[in-house]
Amino acid sequence: MSPISIAAPPSATPGFDPASRFPPGFLEGFGVRDLPGGYLLATPGQPLDQVFIVRSGRVRVYLASEARELSLGIREPGDVFVSHTPTFGETLEPVTLWVLGTREFAARLAREPSITPAIMRVLGRILSNAVALVEDLAFRDVPARLARFLVRQAEQRGVMEEGGCLLPLRLGTEDIACLLGTTRQSVSSQMNQWQREGLLTRRSRHALLIHDLPALALRSLASSG
Repeated sequence: MSPISIAAPPSATPGFDPASRFPPGFLEGFGVRDLPGGYLLATPGQPLDQVFIVRSGRVRVYLASEARELSLGIREPGDVFVSHTPTFGETLEPVTLWVLGTREFAARLAREPSITPAIMRVLGRILSNAVALVEDLAFRDVPARLARFLVRQAEQRGVMEEGGCLLPLRLGTEDIACLLGTTRQSVSSQMNQWQREGLLTRRSRHALLIHDLPALALRSLASSG
């Protein structure tokens, strides 16, 4: 197994400017929209037909039925999503969005083909996350999914210190469960089990200290059979 590197993505770096992901002038003409946390921004079948780019804050994109929800991912600063899909979009905290109609967005891409590579990089990362979710649901049990999630978060946001890797978590147990396609009880039970084993310690409601990151990475490789 390759060594684990602790490197934050651009959106997790203090001072990151999400506009830097796009060519100069690309965001001219976009409207700016400020929304509170807990706002349902997009729903399946709604008439709104817009492209959103997250300027600040986070938006959860998910599928929902009467019985359950399944999170497809968290859109962070610099990420793109659209309203005309069979998904819901909900703000997890106060957000600011750049907004443009899809027709105007498509026309802009046609006029300025140099923009396409930047958009493809953003969408490619989102697609990669979606494929990873499908892979987890198909081939990994809940402990392996949770381990993989924590290892990824540690690689992106973890800070090495004495005693292990300090991982700030901006998601609650329910949010993590929705991302992993499981229940809050299952996530809590597995976290408690790993605490008893000495793999990690809860520092607070929003932080974990992972004492043995390589051992947790090994747990993430287990398949559901």
